Amino acid sequence: MIVFITGFLENPSDFILFLGRLHPLVVHLPIGFIFLAVIAQLASQKPKFKPLNPFVSHIWLLGICSAFLAVVFGYFLSLSGDYDTDTLFWHKWMGVGVLLCTIGCYYTTKQNTKTFTYSKWAFTLIVAVSIFITGHLGGNLTHGSTYLLEYAPNTIRNIAGMPDKIEPRKKVVVLDSADVFLDMVLPMMNSTCTSCHNEGKKKGGLKLDSYANMLKGGESGAAIVPGNPLESELLHRVTLPENHEDFMPSEGKRPLTAQEVNLIEWWIRNGAPDTGYFTTLNPDKKTRSFAENFFGLNKENQFYKQEVPAPKTSVLDSLTKHGFVLSHLMKNNNFLDLNFSLSEQSLKASDLELLLQLKEQLLWLNLSNTNITDNQLKKIGQLKNLVRLDLSSTAIIDKGIEHLVALDHLEILNLYNTKVTDQVFPLLSKIKTLKKVYLWQTKVSETAVLQFKKEHPNLVVDFRRE
Repeated sequence: MIVFITGFLENPSDFILFLGRLHPLVVHLPIGFIFLAVIAQLASQKPKFKPLNPFVSHIWLLGICSAFLAVVFGYFLSLSGDYDTDTLFWHKWMGVGVLLCTIGCYYTTKQNTKTFTYSKWAFTLIVAVSIFITGHLGGNLTHGSTYLLEYAPNTIRNIAGMPDKIEPRKKVVVLDSADVFLDMVLPMMNSTCTSCHNEGKKKGGLKLDSYANMLKGGESGAAIVPGNPLESELLHRVTLPENHEDFMPSEGKRPLTAQEVNLIEWWIRNGAPDTGYFTTLNPDKKTRSFAENFFGLNKENQFYKQEVPAPKTSVLDSLTKHGFVLSHLMKNNNFLDLNFSLSEQSLKASDLELLLQLKEQLLWLNLSNTNITDNQLKKIGQLKNLVRLDLSSTAIIDKGIEHLVALDHLEILNLYNTKVTDQVFPLLSKIKTLKKVYLWQTKVSETAVLQFKKEHPNLVVDFRRE
């Protein structure tokens, strides 16, 4: 108590601050012990649970010990000065109150006489209510004062004195409609920074929950200097090495991606506007590409986000019975992976007809070690959404690859241990989406492979075992 009142340890050592960081670890112990004591005390009133009565005081004692540690370590943590003063004041003294009431519960329960009956239940009620309030205030310090009721119905928010929920902004589906701050910069801050830089927890005296607060900066200077990325402390912190003590975000939170950092730097360099469409700032091709990736508007993301109908159960059942192993690639979509390489049966024309009924859903197809022919690849070339195709250890030759040129999404093609020759390279060049091809143990020459890799530096060619 004297420590709290006198302001002892105004300049705490690193060791004291280290002990303060243990507060989140120990603070859950008193919560558990106190509620266990309340439950045991209530239950012991019934004859069936009367044997619990001698243990209730011991549980309260455990609550006292753990609450004492939580209070001390919590005080040490408060010395860092990163928290809202008013909220911290009430959280601190409510914590002390919980400790004192827990002592009262222990003492009155230990006496176990009628004289202390009313006092015992009064202390129990007070500590049960107080621990909820104390925990709520602690949550406000960590996550901000709006955290608990952020998603609550408006009726509950209004009762708590909060305004109605702000309607979320519509999802950006066209880059021209993206607001540079509200749709791009602020969501980045909310996802990585505002948990430590909000109204309740102003780490370093900095709040990043609004444009005005970003411009105010913190103890280390201006977080954002419009037009000057080098003088902007926020950009400096997010570009430090991750093991640097000043790197943001700290405490193991997800850092900004390289693309997000580039977008923030571009935004600051262009005057850090608080409103306006992204495209009106005339972004270059590279920045535009970063923004498309951020909003999920690039072609690859659009492809995987498309909604395809559920496949017919009868088709899946027929393929499964004939030896195809079926896997779902995504939890919230109907994209499929089919593997026939483990089947002991021969691939039939009827199987290919069934596969054509899955041309929208089928993304990965494994036909390695099968009897597929070049002529049958005509059907495979009609599977318009195919991304991965494994034809390894089959009798396929160059002629069959001609039928795959029409696949607009094919990224990985495995031709390991097939009979393709150097004539396959002009055909592979026509598959514009191809990212990796396996040509180990085929009839292609090393000279042709090197020339092909030179012409397609972004395409990975697996030609021999490393």
